[in-house]
Amino acid sequence: MKTSAINNDVELFSKEMEGVRPIHRDARVAMKKVVAENPGQQYRRECAAFDRDETECPLSLVLRKKLTADDWLCFKRDGIQSGVFKNLRTGKYPQEATLNLNRKTPQQARDELVQFVDDCQEMNVRSVLVFFGHGQGGHLLKSYLAQWLPELKNVQVFHTALKHHGGSAAVYVMLRKSEQKRMENRERHAARLGKAL
Repeated sequence: MKTSAINNDVELFSKEMEGVRPIHRDARVAMKKVVAENPGQQYRRECAAFDRDETECPLSLVLRKKLTADDWLCFKRDGIQSGVFKNLRTGKYPQEATLNLNRKTPQQARDELVQFVDDCQEMNVRSVLVFFGHGQGGHLLKSYLAQWLPELKNVQVFHTALKHHGGSAAVYVMLRKSEQKRMENRERHAARLGKAL
């Protein structure tokens, strides 16, 4: 009885499959696996789009780390004296220039920041205040500034501003001395020590 039931099933199956042809392999579509790019890959792709190497690439719009409202911005390059850093973070240096990035898009903020730092270098301005604001957009710009400022070679030190200068919505930035200022310092110190350059 088992054999007749199996034969019956095979006959029914064959009858149902009559006229069906197998699918040919070349008619299949190969599906590509979607792999998310990491920030480094996105950064290199941006650099390639600008046809530059990574050292010349503009500041990246790929955010590596998002900061909260309570996070402090703090950075000091090697070789910067502790006293300079302390005076900056305690607001003892007068702000010679201010940049307001409040309500700017990240791209606008990046472009204005680069131009501002370049202009300050040309005008021998060293101590500046960058205001990015409170709120959702401000915290986004704060995160970008924490990423961008160390990448700018002319930025030596930065720290979150004191409350009366904007608090967590602003940052003090100390820029590198211009070549002209460095020469003046050398001459002044040489004259003080009684040496000629």
